[in-house]
Amino acid sequence: MDPIEAQAALDSMTAAQREFAASGPKYPFWRHVAFAAVMGAIVLSQGFGPPLQIVLFILAMAAVAWLVVDDRRRYGVFVSGYRKGRTLGVTLLMVVLLLAAMGAEIYARINDLSLAVKLGIAGGAFVVALAASLLWTRIYDRELQDGAA
Repeated sequence: MDPIEAQAALDSMTAAQREFAASGPKYPFWRHVAFAAVMGAIVLSQGFGPPLQIVLFILAMAAVAWLVVDDRRRYGVFVSGYRKGRTLGVTLLMVVLLLAAMGAEIYARINDLSLAVKLGIAGGAFVVALAASLLWTRIYDRELQDGAA
């Protein structure tokens, strides 16, 4: 491949990325809320012992599967949050904060703290996941527009 062909191939890839950014999935707010609810349920499940812990966790995992199938059906693609690029910092920060929330739920369970405390921790996890989802999507779209993805 000569330099002109190589540049044409790179230009074609950049154009395809920009087209995907322009015409790709524009997730409605409910989709971000659904993701945050799943993350909140996973965190909340740690605040209870079996069998409620197992039931909540299984329901959350079923919801993850439903979101993947729904995204592929609606948009033709499922974009995983675990990828390199500028979004990685958002993903890692969210994971750290949600792991801390899970630890707080485990502490609440071991020390027999009230349901209100457990729901408060899960609510905080929901807010973190919602904010991370919205920010992640904005950064991802900007990366695609810039041709950096």
